[in-house]
Amino acid sequence: MNPFATPDRIFVSRGPQDTRAGIQRLAAKVAADFGGDPVDGALYCFVSRDLEKMKMLRFDVNGWCMYYCRLAEGCFKWEHRPDDGKPVIRVERRRLMWLLDGLSIGQDAPAPITAKVILRP
Repeated sequence: MNPFATPDRIFVSRGPQDTRAGIQRLAAKVAADFGGDPVDGALYCFVSRDLEKMKMLRFDVNGWCMYYCRLAEGCFKWEHRPDDGKPVIRVERRRLMWLLDGLSIGQDAPAPITAKVILRP
């Protein structure tokens, strides 16, 4: 199963999370902090305190899926403000891919390129 191709809802926790946490602790955090149902099929993402690691949790038809990502260079760039009142932000799939590539999810998307002329060699 590809975690990025199927979920319609993707949430990123704004507060740092201990990446030693397993499925049960992350599912409990989804229920307690987000007010969500951890088995609703959404993808829930948790970033570590050092901003280099991320765990993603999702319940699929047959059970739990947990994904782990660690950046080789740099850190995850997102709205890291746990005391803002909102414990979670909802992101689009493309912004999650930007985040996993080490880019900021707050940037604007580039304008689509439309070709008016086809160049021939």
